[in-house]
Amino acid sequence: EAKGRESDFSLQAAHLRPMSAPRTVKCWAAAKPKAALEEVCMEVPSLGPHGVELRVQFCGLCGSDVHLINSDGGYADFTGFAVGKPQVCGHEVIGIVTAVGEEVTHVKVGERAGIGWQNGACHECEWCKKGDEQLCASVKATCCEGNVGAFADYVRIQDGKFCFAIPEACDSAQTAPLLCGGQTVWTPLVQQTKDGDKVGILGLGGLGHMAIKFASALGREVTALSGSASKAEEAKALGAHAFVAHSDQSQLDALAGTLDFILVTLATTQTVDFSKFFPLLRPRGTICFVGMCPPITADVFTLGFTMNNITTSNTGGRKEMESMLAFCAEKGIGASVVLRPMDEVNACLAELESAKHAKRFVLTRD
Repeated sequence: EAKGRESDFSLQAAHLRPMSAPRTVKCWAAAKPKAALEEVCMEVPSLGPHGVELRVQFCGLCGSDVHLINSDGGYADFTGFAVGKPQVCGHEVIGIVTAVGEEVTHVKVGERAGIGWQNGACHECEWCKKGDEQLCASVKATCCEGNVGAFADYVRIQDGKFCFAIPEACDSAQTAPLLCGGQTVWTPLVQQTKDGDKVGILGLGGLGHMAIKFASALGREVTALSGSASKAEEAKALGAHAFVAHSDQSQLDALAGTLDFILVTLATTQTVDFSKFFPLLRPRGTICFVGMCPPITADVFTLGFTMNNITTSNTGGRKEMESMLAFCAEKGIGASVVLRPMDEVNACLAELESAKHAKRFVLTRD
């Protein structure tokens, strides 16, 4: 794993490459919705004054990649297919900086850096000025709307502010999934909970396992909630203080009225009866949805008596990314990962769709 600078030869080669020219990259693309990915060559635009190019070393597989490739639901409008291009996913990428625009100073050629879901914003609107760039009306995503993502040998973005230096203490493979999935659970935990809160994590898949690690390290009292009692030991090994199998009503009854916050990390197209989880909240408690779920219903009359809140959260701004990476470096936190070479991407996508486990696939390139 490369944590520092590349060799002098590599640096010289990078400096000699004209940034003003487009680049041809080798990438894994879906030609149409639900199609198997094939390795093809595609051209990416010239690098502007604020742009950054990375040579891809590690790229996490995220549920959003599956939804984009399948053109599922609301994702369909944001695919490459919608603009007449193949879909090239990959947005949890760590690699070596190979080129930067003249206005970029925070990362340098030869250094290790990462890029997540978002790769652009206006930096002038109300939300950008508040540090909530993910809410910008001009938000851009790394592998949406025809952008060539990081299932490739190189990836370019035009807004280098969304390329982040990776702390020396962070392992590249374990950090890659944090750049989308990790940030997605980090943001609500730091924004909507406080030290000592009793926090429930619903769902123990890719998002849920990172949420347990973060919540425990942040000083929250963590209860893992899963439909499978077999996940109890795994949840406690991740840092959960307690485990509740929500398929057992008696266990839910014992937990009623005790949680300050529930983070829903489920990603499913199946209908879920969330009404059984609302009674677990204390007065003024909050249930927050970050997983991709079907529409929910809520008995607002009953919730009104305890003044409970239903919220959502969406990745985070640059400040959340930076604080998360610093926290992970300090605490030694990384995702639980399974490494596979990038040419096994189709097999990994199939397994991601069919299996629900607490590890994230990370694709590697030589």
